[in-house]
Amino acid sequence: MRKSRRYILIIALILLLVLVRFVGEIGPERTAGERFMVARVIDGDTVELTDGEKVRLLGIDTPERGDPFYDSARVILESLVAGRALEAEYAKRRRDSYGRILAFLFADTTFVNAALLRSGLATVYLFEDNMGDRERVEKLLAAQNEAALAGRGVWSLKVSPEKYYVAKRGALRFHRPFCRQAAKFKPGETIRFESRLEAFQAGYSPCRNCRP
Repeated sequence: MRKSRRYILIIALILLLVLVRFVGEIGPERTAGERFMVARVIDGDTVELTDGEKVRLLGIDTPERGDPFYDSARVILESLVAGRALEAEYAKRRRDSYGRILAFLFADTTFVNAALLRSGLATVYLFEDNMGDRERVEKLLAAQNEAALAGRGVWSLKVSPEKYYVAKRGALRFHRPFCRQAAKFKPGETIRFESRLEAFQAGYSPCRNCRP
């Protein structure tokens, strides 16, 4: 019994030390409207601030390394934020699992997240607990729709179409009909889309497994 208590105490102390270190690394929380500068652009949707904090642009997703338009997204983001004082707005969840700040970024009057979508170098990527201001989300969807209809950037790529696509209510991801995730949907919770564009326009994003 004493050994068990000792092990539990040791584990608790380790967890406490990890938590203290993590909190120390991410620093104090920023307030909405606080101005800051970017030290470097990491990729198309992530920047590092002059104090070392990393910011992940909220509500969007840009191509991963090795995918078409990866470099283009990074270059566009750099052109939008380099040397400019930025402001941020936050949603309900302020940080992701990596400790990065999640934010809508503004450079003067430019809504950076929406600008990336309008260029066709990003797609909307939402979470139920992080959708924030519905007005902002609507602007993101409108910018994405503009790029999609114009065939810009990622919207110019050829994608093998399905006869239809499916999603689970509230999950905000859509799938090809044969996706193993879709096979787990229960009766009555499936939403059907007749095209990829219809799913995107409704605020859904592609499953990372079946990549519709």
